[in-house]
Amino acid sequence: MQIEGRVMGLGHPDYANTMYLLAKVLSQQRKRNDAEAVIRESIRILEEAGLGESPACIQRMRFLSLELVKSKRLVEAENLQRKILHNLELSKGWDSLDTTMAAETLSVTLQTIGELKESEELLERCLAVRRKILSENHFEVAGILVHLARLTLLKIISDIKVNNDLSRSHLVKAKQLVSDSIRITEGILNPLRENQKKLKSTIGIEREKIGATAVLLQALEVVGLLEATRKRKQEPGSDYDHAEQALRKCISLYNKPYTRNVVSKYLRQQYERCLSSLMHIIQLDPDILNAPGMQDLLGESQRIMKELGEEKNTK
Repeated sequence: MQIEGRVMGLGHPDYANTMYLLAKVLSQQRKRNDAEAVIRESIRILEEAGLGESPACIQRMRFLSLELVKSKRLVEAENLQRKILHNLELSKGWDSLDTTMAAETLSVTLQTIGELKESEELLERCLAVRRKILSENHFEVAGILVHLARLTLLKIISDIKVNNDLSRSHLVKAKQLVSDSIRITEGILNPLRENQKKLKSTIGIEREKIGATAVLLQALEVVGLLEATRKRKQEPGSDYDHAEQALRKCISLYNKPYTRNVVSKYLRQQYERCLSSLMHIIQLDPDILNAPGMQDLLGESQRIMKELGEEKNTK
């Protein structure tokens, strides 16, 4: 890198690209302070070269944002994410998937720091744009629905003043949002024959199914949280999906050859999070824990967790 800097100059965009690659390596080595310093310098070079709104600079700012989130520096991450969104609004406008991606990332950070109203406004706007550009049944639309469902539950949990009627209304809304997300993703993973003909490329099908699997795992986790919140609020449960049903779906995902391969190759961490979250919720609820066949389901879940751990250790 030092040779490249002397040849091209330390302010050359290609040198900034080399620094970005180095930052990624440093991050993988868990040298986050070094990675942050290098990526900040890469961004500075591009901005001083008049490329602050370029795709390359946006990419680097997204990387830095992720590093800040990993380091729990959420205020700094929020400020950078606002800058990314602002730049994309200026360069591409709101009718752009890149802009909705930036808004979605910012909305998740806002949820984490408790800014639920602004987070919801951003997600609603993302949802409208994605439905317009993509389709009602696209996995990226389903992803926004899951975020909105989780946010709706956070409203109940974070506000002790929520009355019973409003709490019940939020639970119904969250259930509908997560149910729609599950319907969309399961439709992608198990398409009807006439819908299969519409899918053109193998690469496109692969991407759709990986994305749908990732969103479905998030949705199943939210189903468990929905049940836990319902119990906490002592709401009647006859109209709600149970964590048990979500656990069965999660196990079924792993037992199907295709999605099992997707989980092993791309989504192990997401799958482990979903499965462990559902197991934890069930183990804390005697009504579900003592249901017929539940111990067998938990045993199967523990077997899968052990298998995934062994796969991870061999790589």
